[in-house]
Amino acid sequence: MASILLAPAEAAKGFVDSAIKVSKTARSAGSGYGLSIASAVAALTSASASVTAIQTVLIPLGATTPPAKIGVNITGAILAKIVAVNLTIVATTTQSVAVSGAPSTTFPSSARSVTKQLEDISDSIQKGLVEPQQ
Repeated sequence: MASILLAPAEAAKGFVDSAIKVSKTARSAGSGYGLSIASAVAALTSASASVTAIQTVLIPLGATTPPAKIGVNITGAILAKIVAVNLTIVATTTQSVAVSGAPSTTFPSSARSVTKQLEDISDSIQKGLVEPQQ
């Protein structure tokens, strides 16, 4: 039987996976990056809410891995990664209009970094929250 925390874990992964798709598309938007990435930011807010819901259940239990299958150390690390990618998105948005309204030379690598960070978050959710509950 799957854990009651599996549904929010799967939801969080779904939100992050949708943000990955948006991020890949937004890279080509150049100065329109800020508008293009907005739905990814919204998806990250939802992912954060799902992970926080899991963490709210785990905190009173004092659950950490190991020995628990999932723990606050995992949820905390994922939430920290979400904060970090949001900061990268802000920096990338700034770079998308840094040169007289056009992208700076560092914009492409920064936009790729956003996608890589999102992929890492998705992997962390899958391996740290979804798989242990299946």
